Amino acid sequence: MSKSKKPTQFYATMSTSIVLVLISLFLLIFFHSGNITNIVKENINILVELEDGLPTGQIENLKKTITTYDGVLPASVEYLTKESALSLMSKELDISQTTGENPFKDIIKFNLKHQSYSEQNIQKIKSEIELEKGVTGLYYENESIDQVKSNLDKLSLGILVLAFCFIILALAIIFNTIQLTLYSDLKEIRTMQMVGAENKFVKKPYLKSAFTMALKSILAVIIFIGIICTYLMTAGNVIADVIQWDYVIYTILICLFVAIGIQYYSTNLIVNRFLKREGR
Repeated sequence: MSKSKKPTQFYATMSTSIVLVLISLFLLIFFHSGNITNIVKENINILVELEDGLPTGQIENLKKTITTYDGVLPASVEYLTKESALSLMSKELDISQTTGENPFKDIIKFNLKHQSYSEQNIQKIKSEIELEKGVTGLYYENESIDQVKSNLDKLSLGILVLAFCFIILALAIIFNTIQLTLYSDLKEIRTMQMVGAENKFVKKPYLKSAFTMALKSILAVIIFIGIICTYLMTAGNVIADVIQWDYVIYTILICLFVAIGIQYYSTNLIVNRFLKREGR
C-alpha cells in the first residue's frame, strides 16, 4: 500500500476515534445513569425544622427518633443551628449570605438510602416527625431527581446525535481514503491479477490496514476513558463512587466491535466494489 496515503489514513483513524469517543461517552452515561441518580438521591438533604430554644436533650431524642425511620442513613443525621442552616442553604443554592435577618431556624438534617428515597416514604416520615413535640415542619427538594434525569437524557441524546453525524463523516473519509489508496495501487493490483492472484489475496493488505486503524482508534478510547476515570477518582467528588469497572469494560468491548465494523467491513465493501469494477 502506498506510503503517500498515510495522511488520509490518519484522518480516517482520527474521525473513527472521535466517533468512538462520543459513543463511549454515551455508553458510560447510559450504563451509569442509575448509579448517578442513586448518588443524587442519597445526597439530597431532608430538613426537619425545629422550634427555637429546644433543650439539648430533646434535640438528641429527636435525632434518635429520626434514625429509626425507614431508610434513614444514621451517619447523615445532624443538628444544625440557624446560623449553620443559613450557611448550608447558601452553599446549596449558590447564593451569598445576607447581612439581614436570618430566615432559618435550627434544623436536623438527614439523608435517605437511595432504595428508600420515594415520595411515599418521605411523606410517611413527614407525617410522623411533625407529630413530635418541638418540630415545626419537614422540607426537601424533590425536583433535583427529575432535573438530573432530564439533564442526563438531554446530554445522552445530544451525544448520540453528534456521534451519528461523525459516523457519516468517518465513513465518507474512510471511503475516500480507500478509493485514493486503491487508485494509487492500481498498477500493483493489475499486476497481481495478471499473475492469477485471487481477490482475497489482493484485499489482504487493505483489510489488515483497516484492522490496524481500528485498534488505534480503540487505543484513543481507552486513553479517553482512563483520563475520565482518573479525574473522577482523584477529584474527591461523590461521583467517583459511581464508577463500575464492569461497565467500563463493556463500553470498551462495544467500541471495539463498532471500530471493526466501521473500518473493517466498510473497507471490505469498498475493495470488493473496486475489484468488481476492474473485472475481477
